[in-house]
Amino acid sequence: MLFDKYFKKKALKKRYKSLAITHDLCFDIGANLGYKSLILLKLKNKVIAFEPQTSCQIELEKIANKHSNFLCKKIAIGAENLESELHIGNHIEIATLSNKFIEHFKNEKIYWHEKEKVTIKTLDSQIIKYGLPKFCKIDAEGYEYEILKNLTYKIPIIEFEFTGGFINETLLCIEKISSLGDYTFNYILNENPKLELKQWLGKNEISEIIKSLKTTNLHGNIFARIHN
Repeated sequence: MLFDKYFKKKALKKRYKSLAITHDLCFDIGANLGYKSLILLKLKNKVIAFEPQTSCQIELEKIANKHSNFLCKKIAIGAENLESELHIGNHIEIATLSNKFIEHFKNEKIYWHEKEKVTIKTLDSQIIKYGLPKFCKIDAEGYEYEILKNLTYKIPIIEFEFTGGFINETLLCIEKISSLGDYTFNYILNENPKLELKQWLGKNEISEIIKSLKTTNLHGNIFARIHN
């Protein structure tokens, strides 16, 4: 999603600040052009961005040149360490490793016409390499569960994207995160900076809410935070 159309910088900065995501280590998985990385950097975080798509690298390098606490790795994150093919779409923000995502969303205006060989590393491997992040954002166009399913570390705050065609995978993500520790959940819809729920909910309650949402044009982000 393009930043100038969907993101409200000040409101997003306020939300992340309210979650105490400041002066810490953050992972931006599926960084694309680095819009959320920039917000996290404004909050004095150290940001490691993971983005395998070649066409995004110039903009990410510009951020790296301006911010010493920003590192971009041209790799994808997944369930295993391997090589795979990234499907490149006609919009820069829809590159995906998920064949199901393509089958669900392709139409006359949205399509994937190229492939790019990419390296995939596990999230655990990057935590071992760079340290445990306070916050991890995951936006991988239908590949979110593959990123989370072999995670063994308790990341304090996780944000991941979900869409109407992937409710089962969304529920699996919630289940996986909950298996790691005492997490509660909240969510946003359509990149609205305001959280939908006044109170954070447990696994069962948030799962029922997600299952009740109308799936047509459904797009949102789920937040999970652990209680010590």
